[in-house]
Amino acid sequence: MKYEQRFPGWADQIRKAREWTEDVLSGHPGFAIPSDTIASAVLLVSEAATNAIRYTASGRGGVFTVTLKVGPRRITIEVDDEGCPAGGTLPFIRPITPMAQHGRGMTLIDYIADTWGPLPHPRTGVGFTLVWRPDRAAFVA
Repeated sequence: MKYEQRFPGWADQIRKAREWTEDVLSGHPGFAIPSDTIASAVLLVSEAATNAIRYTASGRGGVFTVTLKVGPRRITIEVDDEGCPAGGTLPFIRPITPMAQHGRGMTLIDYIADTWGPLPHPRTGVGFTLVWRPDRAAFVA
């Protein structure tokens, strides 16, 4: 099942994107998504939305779009932005220093997501997947 929501490129909309993601995934019909997977999805949407607002035209009067594609044991999440004002750059992992105050978003996405990468051209933004194992207790007779 596919869900999509556009958000204005304002800082307060990061919270709205997190809330929307949690609401959609918590209320998804058909099967339960594990709470730790929902928490990971919410965190990573927050990081990707923050990057969209901080580093792209989305945060300069534009919008960003969050798309959730939910299937059995897999969520694919895409955060589309409006590209960099000076030209398209791809999301990348920054080297982190202990005193850095920014730059950990893609590192978190890389660490938590099962797969991730830039959205296919001509789109700009980042996509990632989260996969969970079926509950083994459900198979115990």
